[in-house]
Amino acid sequence: MDIKKIIDLSKKPKLFERSDQKFWDDPHISKKMLEVHIDPEFDAASRSYEFIEESIDWLVERILTGEDQNILDLGCGPGFYSKGLAEKGYSVTGIDLSKRSIEYAKEQIESEELDVEYKVQNFLELDYDQKYDAVIMMYCELGALTNQERDKLLEKVNNALKPGGVFVFDVFTANKREEHELNKSWDAVQQGFWAGNPYVSLTETFFYPEADTYLNQTIVVNEDDEISLYRIYEHYYDKGTITKVLDNFGFINHSFYSDLTGKKYSPNSRTLAVVTEKL
Repeated sequence: MDIKKIIDLSKKPKLFERSDQKFWDDPHISKKMLEVHIDPEFDAASRSYEFIEESIDWLVERILTGEDQNILDLGCGPGFYSKGLAEKGYSVTGIDLSKRSIEYAKEQIESEELDVEYKVQNFLELDYDQKYDAVIMMYCELGALTNQERDKLLEKVNNALKPGGVFVFDVFTANKREEHELNKSWDAVQQGFWAGNPYVSLTETFFYPEADTYLNQTIVVNEDDEISLYRIYEHYYDKGTITKVLDNFGFINHSFYSDLTGKKYSPNSRTLAVVTEKL
């Protein structure tokens, strides 16, 4: 085992420094992620089914009020929102980096005549020109991006929207910080989330106060002494910081809620839901 390499990897990296390891499209990890997505009792990768239904109802009744609208669902996962909105009569395009999730989403609509298309694609590589009436991005995915990735995505979302189109998304707020402890932990298992074979994992959480960002970093060592590194960032926002970002990309008329069911905004909420409009 290369102990020196593990020690070097354990050091706090520069803010938003990525690892080269696959995550969303890793064959084993994507399988475990899909299992979490579709587990109705597990509110970590996808919201509960009840929350998703309430969210879709809110979108239809309050946000997507026009008829014959085209909707782009970014990071659609197994397609819960895409399918639900298509069942309400909308034309939906769902995009996700996970081939496994997209295959599952396609299977769920095989026997139904719904106007929904699923694509395996990195949403940072979007190339649409004023095609959509609305773009949605659920479960705080914007906060998992570096600032550079976020800015690139917002530019592409703005290009994809028709004039007056809306962008609906949510982010975590600093109220979620109490769930994070800046500590180290380790695990040794026969198989688990990170691999289907025996491995040891070393996890540490770092905080970057200057950017209001946490990093969950995991080093995985398998039985062949192969070392893998995974870094997952979580950038927190409030009304002021997200407004400043959106203003820079020509979005206007921002509306804020506590979550994506349209619950009234509270400064104590763990999430901040945003509806903003393209100029």
